Amino acid sequence: MMLMLPLSITGLALTTLVPPVSRRPLMAARPILQARDDLPSRTRVRSPPVLCAAIADAAPIDEASVAWAASLGDGVHGAMEAAAVHASFARLAASAEFASQTWTRRALLLREEPGIAGSFTLEHLATAVEEDFLDAGRGIAKDPRGGGWKMAPVSEPRGSSFEDAKMRYVDVEAAMRRGTVVFNSAGAHIPRLGAMCLAALDAFGLPNCLNLYATARGTSTSAPPHTDKQDVFVLQSAGAKRWRVFEPPPPERRPAADPLARGKAHDALSLEELGEPVIDTVLTPGDVLYMPAGWPHTTDTVHTSAAGVSAEDDSLHLTIGIDTHIWGLDYVGLRAGALARAKLPDSLAETRLPADDYWRLLRIPSHLGFLRRHAAATAADANAADAADAAESANDLAEGSRGTVATELAVCTQAAEPYRWEGLTAAEVAKALDADAVAEQCERHAERVLSVQRAMYADAARDVRPNAPGMPRVSLFRVREHMAKLEQAMEDHLHWYGPEAVARATAAAAATAATPPAANRASGSTNNGGASKAKGMARAGGFGAKGTAGGKKAKKKKR
Repeated sequence: MMLMLPLSITGLALTTLVPPVSRRPLMAARPILQARDDLPSRTRVRSPPVLCAAIADAAPIDEASVAWAASLGDGVHGAMEAAAVHASFARLAASAEFASQTWTRRALLLREEPGIAGSFTLEHLATAVEEDFLDAGRGIAKDPRGGGWKMAPVSEPRGSSFEDAKMRYVDVEAAMRRGTVVFNSAGAHIPRLGAMCLAALDAFGLPNCLNLYATARGTSTSAPPHTDKQDVFVLQSAGAKRWRVFEPPPPERRPAADPLARGKAHDALSLEELGEPVIDTVLTPGDVLYMPAGWPHTTDTVHTSAAGVSAEDDSLHLTIGIDTHIWGLDYVGLRAGALARAKLPDSLAETRLPADDYWRLLRIPSHLGFLRRHAAATAADANAADAADAAESANDLAEGSRGTVATELAVCTQAAEPYRWEGLTAAEVAKALDADAVAEQCERHAERVLSVQRAMYADAARDVRPNAPGMPRVSLFRVREHMAKLEQAMEDHLHWYGPEAVARATAAAAATAATPPAANRASGSTNNGGASKAKGMARAGGFGAKGTAGGKKAKKKKR
């Protein structure tokens, strides 16, 4: 059955919407990847057919996004480019269909979004590298020692001075001839990209991080098959790149691997394990691709001839990742924190759960960010008959939203360990977990992280740099101050859950730190100063998907 494009996302250019992923194990025989007559030649999709509708040209950048850019004030670099990002994201965030059926559930491809093409170029990158002290890694697609995607340094110090340690753009150009050059957390350092991070933050109301990827044309594997911990939006700004996107394999098939970090460091993820892609497309300047966390993908700049003249240029794309899983803003984090706060044991290995239960735990609570307005609208519609004479107050809606999250937390917890909670209702489980208080704390924590990130990206957008005597005027010192605040926010969040939560998260962070350096680099970590400890606590053990490296399989009760 062909899916129909909802009116809620009209105004977008040619759109490919992949059906929601089935969480059942993949079938041995997969449908054949075939060309479709109604698709552009640079896109192929897997049968049965997915939605692909030609819509009217995308509207220009709307007045609301232009006004948003103006509200940033003077001195902001790349304000109009950021307005284009804001307009694209705001349309998605306002879509009830995107919030309920696409977000975290399936991939989405948008063609020729206004203002995205050329929003950041290699020329912009050259200027940023020469005027600042930046760091980058070069992707190693095929390591003779085995495993998945790893990172190597782009440059080495040429001497003992600060200037000798500085990476130059000639180093970047040389590294591009050997693989993709990756600038992690570029939005915290580069002014034009900081403004785009502000756009994503205000459109979605969720924490984010922007990485930059530069790949020379003719690169056979710019990134091998891998998954990421973030829901990502890929913005193709220059050149062309082929993307193949796959359904996530069932986590229980490889329970010792982290489903959100497959194909990285020592974990190899082969195309044979994935089957046929659900999207096989070439992105050209202006295109935007959304992929949920945990969806495998691989890229190259060889098979791009369908892109025309864009294929003749080196590729540059920006990836804006929504960092909810990094900061414990999912039901995995809420469940683990609630159990620790209640001083209840937690030996669950999430990756051994059935796929449906695992991915349900990875969902983001509906009282956060742009999801909140859709949850409130749904609640208001449901209560319309009972409140026909007067609308519910904002406080009532907020309480109702937190109550929904508390109930979902209880249901997720029951589904993950039905033998443990046998005989109890969802309300009784919620009470045992003090789920209402946990939902409220999750909201406070998210607001604090957003506040710190807003300040960090605002400083980046205005190119604020330290001016202390004798201190080099580079962004690194500014970013470290903000990262230290993020670390403190995460530690305070852990302390709210209590000493047991701190002990569990600290042990998990230590296990993460014991991972070989190549694994840490490949997983996307950067030289961000103080945030590494906090992110380690958020990612591992109690406050992020465990990956079960040190987890224990819960013993099931005989029935």
